[in-house]
Amino acid sequence: MAMVNLREQPGLQELSNLMKDNPGLRWGNKVGILLLPVHYHRSCGDPLEYLRKAKSMIDRKKKSLEAHFSYKIGEMVMSYLGARAATLLNYRIFCNTTFSISNMFGPHEEIAAVGNPITYIRVNVSGLPTRCMQALTLHMMSYAGRADMQIQVAKDIIPDPEFLAKCFEEALLQMKAAVSTALNSKK
Repeated sequence: MAMVNLREQPGLQELSNLMKDNPGLRWGNKVGILLLPVHYHRSCGDPLEYLRKAKSMIDRKKKSLEAHFSYKIGEMVMSYLGARAATLLNYRIFCNTTFSISNMFGPHEEIAAVGNPITYIRVNVSGLPTRCMQALTLHMMSYAGRADMQIQVAKDIIPDPEFLAKCFEEALLQMKAAVSTALNSKK
């Protein structure tokens, strides 16, 4: 499952515009859901091939109406059936998803809060009911040219999260090396 930002104007909006009765700008999030198949492939020489296929599939799904339909369905359930039905719908979606991924762009420059430099920003979701069998939640956040990845696992399904994290790290390093090699060969 991938969450998609459906706002027409991404990023921060001017507060004065939000305070006006502007129909193009709304408070709050506008998030759609894409259901994605996960395929396992043994390494095939080029570590970027799987990434290219996955990116192609996600780009096609982003251009489709799937995310917009999922948002509209959630909005209609909330409007016509109420918060209890919307909660049940979200519960059913999240509890029947094995793996969810979130990728957020953070600030490009380092920032400070009250004069204290912020070294990293992390995003996480917790509090899924224990009956949910979501085996893996992966969050990735970029901040000032660095990427931070958090992995949340169900210990009864994935008993060795350190090994999984090492596999992700190794795969990302292989992709980085492949990109460096491709860029050097083009020069």
